[in-house]
Amino acid sequence: MPMTKNQPSASRGLPEGIGLPEGVDSLVHLRRVIDGLRTEWKGRRPLVLSHRSPDPDALGAMFGLGFLLREAFGLEPEIAATGAIHRAENLAMVGELGLEYRELSELGSERFAGIFLVDTQPGFGHTLLLDQPIVGVFDHHRPPVEEARAGFDPIPHYDVRLGIGATSTIIYEYCKKAGLQIDAHTATALCCGVRFDTGDLSQGATALDTEAFYETFRIADRSMLARIARPNLPPAYFSELHRSLARGRRYGKVMVGFLGNMRNPESVAETADFFLRMEGAEVSLVGGAFEGRYHLSLRCLDREAYPLMEAILKDEGSFGGRGGVAGGQIPLETGDDLELKRIERRLRARVMRIIDPEDRESPSQPISKLV
Repeated sequence: MPMTKNQPSASRGLPEGIGLPEGVDSLVHLRRVIDGLRTEWKGRRPLVLSHRSPDPDALGAMFGLGFLLREAFGLEPEIAATGAIHRAENLAMVGELGLEYRELSELGSERFAGIFLVDTQPGFGHTLLLDQPIVGVFDHHRPPVEEARAGFDPIPHYDVRLGIGATSTIIYEYCKKAGLQIDAHTATALCCGVRFDTGDLSQGATALDTEAFYETFRIADRSMLARIARPNLPPAYFSELHRSLARGRRYGKVMVGFLGNMRNPESVAETADFFLRMEGAEVSLVGGAFEGRYHLSLRCLDREAYPLMEAILKDEGSFGGRGGVAGGQIPLETGDDLELKRIERRLRARVMRIIDPEDRESPSQPISKLV
């Protein structure tokens, strides 16, 4: 995920109760928390979760944390997720690595020792939780707004590092501190998480991200990494790409695409990434509807995406982000064409109000007709 030069450091800007105590080693703190809870767990297994439709960083962190809990703490974690995976690279990662996890909705009333969340936090709209205690959080995104966090009990181990490029990097550091020899399977998963969230270290990677990438790459299955990075693409991908180009418009340095109903929600983020590659583009916003939600993806160069997304949504739906990337969702009532047109009209009007006057006054140009 892209970062910008204005990204806050890991220790700045966190609300009270989020983040580890100052000066405490992360692994020592995690061990203290787990050891203090073992008795009341009574042999129950911990549950590792992430956000809906996990991406490579979420997948890498989930299975990396599972490895850590088994090898360093002697626990047997259950790994679960929810939401279909659509993006070709993400599907390839699951298939190539044979990643197996349970569907969250199938867990029912099963009781666990506690929940460990990776690459997300309680209160984010794209994260579904069981009504069970949350023991640990490992993430690198800005926390959700205070209203969204209300109602959750204090979390014993809450490790959020805003300056880090990938959650998989954070999990790698725990494994390193524990002195674990990471196997090729786990290394490949962690390496995918780091490379996709930092664009192969080209976007906001820290020294720790760089170390995590090269150390896991050294152990990983490289032919598998190559197949994950360049998967075969279904015909529907090219159909969605054609529609995105037909509906996208350019306003100076700003690229905007409101795509109506989508067959693949991942097309929203993929198109936002793609539009930002346009020569001279500095901001890309793409939206589309899928299964009762209107999805938004925002990409920015050299500026924070979070406040822009906040202004674009204007208390309509939920959102999150870090650095130059933000995503949001608006619940739909009917999902019919009239509702989508109204939403897209409101979003376009807000975008035009907040972009630079120079871009606002630029002629609107259909992307498919640019020469």
